[in-house]
Amino acid sequence: MDRKTLFQLSYGLYIVSTKNNDKFAGCVVNTITQLTSTPTTIMVCINKDNFTNHCINQTKEFAVSILSEKVKESIIGDFGFHSSKDKNKFADLSYTLTPSGIPYLTEGVCGFLQCKVINAIDNYTHTLFIAEVQNAEILSKETPLTYSYYHNVIKGKTPPKASSFNPDAETITTQTTTKYKCSVCGYIYPNSKEEFELLPDD
Repeated sequence: MDRKTLFQLSYGLYIVSTKNNDKFAGCVVNTITQLTSTPTTIMVCINKDNFTNHCINQTKEFAVSILSEKVKESIIGDFGFHSSKDKNKFADLSYTLTPSGIPYLTEGVCGFLQCKVINAIDNYTHTLFIAEVQNAEILSKETPLTYSYYHNVIKGKTPPKASSFNPDAETITTQTTTKYKCSVCGYIYPNSKEEFELLPDD
């Protein structure tokens, strides 16, 4: 199977956020789809290893920040390559809270959705959350960020926990050896895959 064929599917890029008691959580996702109009429902797919997944299972609520082409690349880096367990990703950002206290971004975004989970479906490594949209607001007239723009213009990398992550695309192969490239800073690690995987997250 040629996995690159799946790159022909079109996606957007979003920050899905929620909370765990008083602790905010959020991650980058590219798989959000509107399912019905009345009532308005959407589906979002999140890796089970993400702390955000755990928090959504607890609260049954989340917000979606629809990223624009003007979003800072550092925001995608923080939400895509770090865990909310260890870092408050909203600390230095402009955000607002939904009535139930869920954060959503207010800069570098086109709009936001406030959602309540009505079903969760196990899908191998990910959970499909089906949710009813309770509120939605346009926040700017900026162009929504697509996955294609992120890869081809911003030259961004895919977070390892993303549903569209292709490990073959993140590995650099030469005629003599295989090297491993940091998806955050671009550093090419010269030693073995095993040693690379033992490196700390930071």
